[in-house]
Amino acid sequence: PFLLQFELLANMQTLRSLDLSGCAVGDAGLASLGNNPNFRDISLSECNLITDVGIQKMTSRLLLLETLDISYCVNVTDYATKFLAFSCRELVRLNIAGCSQLTDTSVSYISGGCHYLSHLNLSNNLNITDKAVRFLRRGCKLLQRLNLQLCPKITYAAITRVEGGGCKVAHSIDVNALKLGPMLPLSRTHKRPMSVGYSIFPIPSHG
Repeated sequence: PFLLQFELLANMQTLRSLDLSGCAVGDAGLASLGNNPNFRDISLSECNLITDVGIQKMTSRLLLLETLDISYCVNVTDYATKFLAFSCRELVRLNIAGCSQLTDTSVSYISGGCHYLSHLNLSNNLNITDKAVRFLRRGCKLLQRLNLQLCPKITYAAITRVEGGGCKVAHSIDVNALKLGPMLPLSRTHKRPMSVGYSIFPIPSHG
């Protein structure tokens, strides 16, 4: 019966936006959602049953998707990011915060496929490094807002370089940044939430 609900949603061809955050949706449900190519905005934050297989099946048919939130889907890996980046090339806003298995490889896929991206949330990803920032600078020329809070492997130098291109960055100081001393303080801008106007960017409270 639960799967039938997703099939019914997919059959509503006028439906453009869908928020299933925190729901017990799995890969079969995502495959059903992929049957509606008219979706523009989907939120699947904290849907912990989702895996790479479901992301692949859904995104391979949602070619016009503009906003996707899969934050804190802990079973998602770089493999899933590869498929969504090269299928959903119209993406403008992407939230992959707290997807703990993602690495710089995911960002390389995003920069290679999502050239219209303007808002990206990478916060709370411990494996993301300065290499990811270099990928974004090369491939995502339209990026306006980037959330790198709680990414301890990102350095202040990388932040200043991406900001030099006109992108606003949210960032929190890590141990490595503190070792640089007082000559390179982070401004208050880096400590604010990403953007009050876009709900996919503030970091959910956990615990």
